[in-house]
Amino acid sequence: MIMEKELKVGDVIYIESFKEISNERNKYWCDVWFKKLIGLPTKVITTNLDVDYVSHPTLDLVPLHDECINYRKLGSINIGGHDRIKKKQKTLQSWNPSNVNPELVIKSFKLNESEDNKKNMWLDLIEQFNNGSSYDFEKIERHFKSISNFIKIIDKLGLINHIEPFGVDSDYQNQVFYAFYQNDTSFVWKIVDKYLSDVTKIGDDYYYDTTADDLAGFFDTSYRSEISRNGIESILSGEYDMNFWDVTDDVYRDVYDELTPENKKLVNERIVEELKNIKTIDTHTELLEEIAEEQGREDVELTDEVISRILQDDDTIEYLINKELGDVRSDLYNIYASCYEGTLTDEWHDSLMSELVGFVIDDDKRDEYSYKREILDKEGNRVNRTFYGTRYKATNCIYDVVSEWLEENKDCEGGYCDTIEYFGSYDRLLADLIDDGTRKSLRVPRLDEYADHRKVESCVNGGIRDYF
Repeated sequence: MIMEKELKVGDVIYIESFKEISNERNKYWCDVWFKKLIGLPTKVITTNLDVDYVSHPTLDLVPLHDECINYRKLGSINIGGHDRIKKKQKTLQSWNPSNVNPELVIKSFKLNESEDNKKNMWLDLIEQFNNGSSYDFEKIERHFKSISNFIKIIDKLGLINHIEPFGVDSDYQNQVFYAFYQNDTSFVWKIVDKYLSDVTKIGDDYYYDTTADDLAGFFDTSYRSEISRNGIESILSGEYDMNFWDVTDDVYRDVYDELTPENKKLVNERIVEELKNIKTIDTHTELLEEIAEEQGREDVELTDEVISRILQDDDTIEYLINKELGDVRSDLYNIYASCYEGTLTDEWHDSLMSELVGFVIDDDKRDEYSYKREILDKEGNRVNRTFYGTRYKATNCIYDVVSEWLEENKDCEGGYCDTIEYFGSYDRLLADLIDDGTRKSLRVPRLDEYADHRKVESCVNGGIRDYF
């Protein structure tokens, strides 16, 4: 052990470790003076009363007592003046030098070397890291105690961009990607362009290519028995079959009576045709009884004059539509059922999509497109076929998912780590955040039991001409 008396002003030493100290007072002051010097070189700046004082990163000068620490003399090397030493010590503190090979710390501390030489030393190490051989990794690990320390130091030195991020070994991909992302958040889009096969860039926006089945998979249906994942998929795809047997038990009240005057006129024209074909009708309303009495008959002869009177009587029209005129009733029922089911499923679709917006996609506006692809037909010939796809704008959601995944997996290293390259798609990356991260599956929203009457009425009046 080199004692203080063997040191002189200008000597450079390396503080290796604390000694075992029994005196509590001495232990306190040794901790105060040297806690931030362990693992660092320093220099004897002055001597006072046989006590040597060395540079300290935050306390200016501290007394060097041999009962406090183990150290070794580094020889006659020039590491600069007091101010430069302190500045360098502060920089090395961010490395956590006690976890880095001492020789590398000492080598990087030599301020008499040119900045270019120091930078080249680090660039040589980065090149070895980029080469990715097991030998290079082992050598770097010996110097830095771990690849993680190396990456953190390279990042703090502002040299992270010299690493080839997409060539790095998968064991360290997460840490490197996170360091690049911290340095420049737009690095997210380089990851997206490189690895996420279900994302397409159009102009300045990114679109998520998906299917109703994939979107349905983001909902948790385990706690709701009234709808399954298949049900959600069919609603989102527009193929849900409600199988309603009886959407109304009064076609006159729910359909005919809600028609506009112009549309009632269309239905009345069909009623006139059917009444002319049946020629006579039994007396089931007050008006029909009155007409039969006038005609001196037990039933009613349906003349043009009689039919005109019938069209003016709501009770008789109601009876005819609900009981007598099957074709008219059937067409009115069919358009109402179609509108009712369509309106209700549209409302369900909108409720489900509103849950997906902000979680998976930015906008519920669906972009349907077609593309050509060469395939082999049954005979083994190469032919072009047209395929169809669906995509949604998802720029903000994609950015959030990738950056969130990087944050949650930044500290993972070694062969057990999953990587973005491994997942290879946006939906699988989001699914991993749900399965193993902090995100939760979407809850199925409360779906309306009844269709909006006003929307059904509007639909019926808008489509009546398809039936009449």
